[in-house]
Amino acid sequence: MKSPKEPGTPGAITAGYWLVVAGSALGVLSALYMAFNTELLVDAAVRANRDPKITRDMLASSTTVVVVVSLVVTAVLAGLAVWFAGKVRSGLKKSRTGLMITLLIGLFFQMITNVLGVVTALVAVSGLVLFYFRQSSDHLTEREQAA
Repeated sequence: MKSPKEPGTPGAITAGYWLVVAGSALGVLSALYMAFNTELLVDAAVRANRDPKITRDMLASSTTVVVVVSLVVTAVLAGLAVWFAGKVRSGLKKSRTGLMITLLIGLFFQMITNVLGVVTALVAVSGLVLFYFRQSSDHLTEREQAA
């Protein structure tokens, strides 16, 4: 098992990595929470429905599809984010861009599907910000030039 902090790695990179991991894991947990509470979402949709042509079964079917798609997309984006963060942690500077794109897509997706997930996406984005601090950038540039 690897040490959580490799020798010579700045604390900002280690902290950023763990913030991305924590934010991604919490995002998946919030998507699971929504999946387990689908019935509450269906009830809210039924109460808000003003069109008599739309039945409860139609709303239940649509809500279930949205929740399942949200869970799958959140899990895939979380996996990508953790993978990119691991690449940055190991010294690959270019992976910061991939991580930024992944986290921003995740943030916008969470804004549409899961309000709880917005906070978790912002936790992961705060980890990304740490990867752009001067000591992190200097360390990644040194690692890139040494390779």
